[in-house]
Amino acid sequence: IVRSQPAIDENGSSTIVWRGRGPVSEIQCTAALLAEIVELAMSGYGRYPWGGVESGGVLLGNREADTVHLNAFRQAECEHHYGPAFDLSKRDYDDFENLLAVTPADEKLAGLTPVGWFQSVSRRDLSLSDHARELFHRFFPEPWQLAMVVKRSKDDPVAIGIFMRDSLGGVELYSPAQEFTLDALRQ
Repeated sequence: IVRSQPAIDENGSSTIVWRGRGPVSEIQCTAALLAEIVELAMSGYGRYPWGGVESGGVLLGNREADTVHLNAFRQAECEHHYGPAFDLSKRDYDDFENLLAVTPADEKLAGLTPVGWFQSVSRRDLSLSDHARELFHRFFPEPWQLAMVVKRSKDDPVAIGIFMRDSLGGVELYSPAQEFTLDALRQ
């Protein structure tokens, strides 16, 4: 497990930089974007305070050689047919595919492409479930695309795991390539 520290870019804004492996050597994301994703993840507690519903969506950005930049996201709808987890039903898969199809037409996202996806989890480990693995392989098959899992908690620091493919195209399901907590970034 590699823990990354935030870097300060030339504009003076906080940028989180993860060192990758395999086809991606670096992933960059602004602290503001990461905060928005965490806020969405934590908002699931508003529906059911005992554990809340999980959320997810598409990560948008661009790729330059072996660096992936995360610039925006769009939330995916989930009817939670199987319970509070972000496990997509047939209708949710169709909606997810439609979200990917309409994203290029959004003027606010001009020049951005889907670079991966994210989901929040509550009571599960920081890992990719069978449903998550299926979504990753189905919609994000490129070797440079990634998955982000946000483990939320009311009591513990929010933990974030980044899952990437290795040079052979494999994905470690139970241990992210990168893992850190928001508390570690605030130090």
